Amino acid sequence: MLWQGDVEELLMKAFEQAIASYAEAQEAGRIEEARGAAFEAFRLAAEEAERHPTPSLRLQLEAGACEDGRDWAGAEAAYRAVLRLEEEAGKPMPLALAHLHLSKLLRLVGRLEEAGQSAAAGSACGRAGEGFVVLAMALENEIACALDRGDTAAALLAGREIVQAIEPGKLYSLIRGRAMIALARCLVAAADVAGAESRLAEGWEWLEGVDRSLPGPIAALAAWWEVKSAVLEQQGHLEKAREAMSESIDYRRYRGEPYGIFALMRGLEKSAELAGRAGERAQAERAMAEALALREELRFPGAR
Repeated sequence: MLWQGDVEELLMKAFEQAIASYAEAQEAGRIEEARGAAFEAFRLAAEEAERHPTPSLRLQLEAGACEDGRDWAGAEAAYRAVLRLEEEAGKPMPLALAHLHLSKLLRLVGRLEEAGQSAAAGSACGRAGEGFVVLAMALENEIACALDRGDTAAALLAGREIVQAIEPGKLYSLIRGRAMIALARCLVAAADVAGAESRLAEGWEWLEGVDRSLPGPIAALAAWWEVKSAVLEQQGHLEKAREAMSESIDYRRYRGEPYGIFALMRGLEKSAELAGRAGERAQAERAMAEALALREELRFPGAR
């Protein structure tokens, strides 16, 4: 007969084995095997969370339910409660994630200064912890917040840091690819078109080997095409910029949660702008109409 502690230990060992199997298969280029190991790891992690939900996890689930119901005040209250719990615990990585989630919500509803403050705090916690994955996530969010505020200098600092933070290895191809895209976005904002184009080329190389059927790579490809569109626009290639933005929008359509809807809305707004500049009035009106419908679906006045 197995006691509860024995079951937990076996489950944790199985989870660790699934992660190790994913890493080995990914390094060897065995995509299908890596995908199976990844799904198994997620299944085991979900099972463990369901069996032993922490107070922090319960609050995060509450925040997610509020977001799905467009209860932005309720989501903020839940995320702030998570933040208080993690501040009391004092562990850097969970605290970094708590700041990250709150910052993303604040950015979503248009409270950019507060979002930036929480984003910077998340990056600071990420630096204090072990490992680089959470730090990379925090810095990517800090870049988005800084660019929304028009603070290109702060974005560039975070962009240069993110590419230095990631350890080598094929296992981290997606993280490195996203980092290159994030830095390219900063360079476009700084009018360094050649630098942005170079970083995008590097990012594409890192994304070539990842499994493009998974949500993470799909989001990265959407971001890549969005930044490519900005590069082409600055180079004066308006029609190619429109085509690249269309590619980005196609990748964005797979995500139905609020943050995916928000990204799709902004992509459509940009598409409408480009179509208008090209004299394609009907296409501009269609894109803007869809963007406005998504804004209504999000049901908050601060969507940007």
